Amino acid sequence: MIKLLQYRAALLAILFGVFGGALSQLLAIEEMTLYYTALAGIIGLVVNLLVSFLLKGRWNLKMKNTIKLVCVGMFVALIITLFMHTMFFLNGTFPYRDFEDNFTYHIKGDEYTAVAKNFMEENPHIVSDEDLIREGFGSPSEKGKVWTQASINRSWLKLLSSYSLLVIFFVGLISVLLEILMGKYEKSTSKSIEKIPTKKLKKAIPSPHIKS
Repeated sequence: MIKLLQYRAALLAILFGVFGGALSQLLAIEEMTLYYTALAGIIGLVVNLLVSFLLKGRWNLKMKNTIKLVCVGMFVALIITLFMHTMFFLNGTFPYRDFEDNFTYHIKGDEYTAVAKNFMEENPHIVSDEDLIREGFGSPSEKGKVWTQASINRSWLKLLSSYSLLVIFFVGLISVLLEILMGKYEKSTSKSIEKIPTKKLKKAIPSPHIKS
């Protein structure tokens, strides 16, 4: 356990990679996969180093109680941010299935262009954004003709901001817990070693002069 905690940087890197990859697949947005992966690594490293720096101090009862409140607060914030990111995903993306039957999500806006409004008026049978893109504009690459660029940018900003907060709270919570565990196990191990009598330690350690 101690060795695992000592290599927490590698452990956190793996966790962030899995976390970022898992979220990018769970809420798979075609244009944001690279952003998700890059942000998870960068934010994870910065927050981990910051937490390690802030916790390298003297521990007392007040500090312990403060850390407990911080952990609870970050967990609650993590759940709320996950809800917000999911809501932004549902409201700010549209599904699209191509001719090879590949299903992906793409960012959309919340304000239609005049061209898109006219097309929907002329084709009242269109009931979804996927149908609008497919029948009226051909592919998701033409989405700039369906929604205004300003509204698309707003959706980008919401998704990136909520994802960044999600990573920050996740990384912060895991980093604090690992720092606490590492300190606890180091202290308990050193105390257990100190309690062993010197004579027993000498007996346990074979003499270099004794040949096996």
